[in-house]
Amino acid sequence: MLKRLLLTVATVFSVASLPALSMVTEAVKRSDGSEITYYLTGRGSDSLLVLVQGSDCNSVFHNKNINENFSQVMAGADILTVEKYGIDNGLSWNTDPQRTDCPDAYLKQDSPLQRVDDYLAVLDKLDQDNRYAQIILLGGSEGALVANLLAAKSDKVTAVVALNGGGRFFIDDVLYNMQSQMPAQAFSEAEKGFRQFSEAVIQSNEMDIAVSGHGFPWWKAMLTADQQQILQAIDVPVLLIQSEEDTNVSPYAFDTMVRALKKTAPHIQPHTYAGLDHAFNDAQGQSQVERVLADIKVWIDGRVQSVN
Repeated sequence: MLKRLLLTVATVFSVASLPALSMVTEAVKRSDGSEITYYLTGRGSDSLLVLVQGSDCNSVFHNKNINENFSQVMAGADILTVEKYGIDNGLSWNTDPQRTDCPDAYLKQDSPLQRVDDYLAVLDKLDQDNRYAQIILLGGSEGALVANLLAAKSDKVTAVVALNGGGRFFIDDVLYNMQSQMPAQAFSEAEKGFRQFSEAVIQSNEMDIAVSGHGFPWWKAMLTADQQQILQAIDVPVLLIQSEEDTNVSPYAFDTMVRALKKTAPHIQPHTYAGLDHAFNDAQGQSQVERVLADIKVWIDGRVQSVN
């Protein structure tokens, strides 16, 4: 029952296609001997755009929104994407959160914290070959949290764009998503169950679970993350975007967090989109991604010019 009720955190980057851009596939080893697969487009630019996918069990290699759309927001930059633990481009595209072919290694090891470690390892390797003057991170949904965590840990990052990452605590986003999809009576029962599940995860060091397409490390990291504190720890400009009709995460929790951040984090620039949902579609179901991309490009251009 719980699996049917829980939110699978949707990603802004969620359309399947083969990449339009020519990519070089490379790898670097983790401390446990496994490989981090990553894709680098371009050689020689002094600017790097790092695109961070959301929460789904899919290869970033097959993601159209990332490889064809969001890759265009920073003209002339090299483009970096990094696969999650246990995933490479041999995994076919499937948007079903309960897909049965999700790699066991992914379920056991993937989490936002693991992803940050992987990005740090890749950036360290790239820094040996080409010292980038500017590194811009752009992530959507779970990818927004990963980008924020990475910026808080790395002194290589010069700016961040975080899309539809929700509010301070993940539990508020999950409950908001559940409430938006259920009658009041059903939600009351579901809320109780999810709070019990959350508390069990938070209090445990290990659990053998696979819930809504994610294992214990992912749930533990998501439920213990404090995004407000993470954003306060970042000392570079952050464009924090939130759609006002998002039902996957809570626009209200986002507003509360932004009001608190205004007092302590002037480098955070919030920007909301009225009438758009998690994937930047309007009330008629028409995509407004091009409008969002144009706004992001203007913001990034301003950061690049200020650095230069």
